[in-house]
Amino acid sequence: MMTEQKNWRGLLTDCAGLIFAAVWATRGAQAGRLSIALIVALIALPTVLLAFGFIRRNLILRRPEITLDPKLARRVKILRFIGIFVAASWTHAHHRVDLFYPLLGAIIGLSYIPLGHALKEPVHLFMGGAIVLISGISLLLPEPQHLEVAGFGTALAIWACSAVRLWRSGTFLTPDTSSTTLA
Repeated sequence: MMTEQKNWRGLLTDCAGLIFAAVWATRGAQAGRLSIALIVALIALPTVLLAFGFIRRNLILRRPEITLDPKLARRVKILRFIGIFVAASWTHAHHRVDLFYPLLGAIIGLSYIPLGHALKEPVHLFMGGAIVLISGISLLLPEPQHLEVAGFGTALAIWACSAVRLWRSGTFLTPDTSSTTLA
């Protein structure tokens, strides 16, 4: 769906998700003690390419994702911040800071599921489920492997689902075929 306005708010939201993925990937790379050059290459390439895709979708093609249930989306975002605050407080109070990142991933992943309903975007449902699964698996691993799995796994889920969202919106189509409606 095309609009006449550029979607700056959507672009900022999409880029915030990419920044979140980059932070998670960096955390995983640090736990894995990868070289700085490899970290930059592994994280910068998908982040920059996807950011350009979101710029194209939101500002040039003007095909934003539409929130069909704004009240649910707003509640999800508020509950996400409350959940993060509770997880940070609990892990700090119980001296289990090592569990913060996997719990954070689970909270973020769980929040994508109702957000997918609010946007009527099934990709968010899969991304949320994948992040929760990755976070759960990472809790079973010893430190630092749980940070590597949680970090890289979460980033990969976000990057892959971002690419699918861009593809579904017709962002990757050439100008000649951009008027084609995707099912």
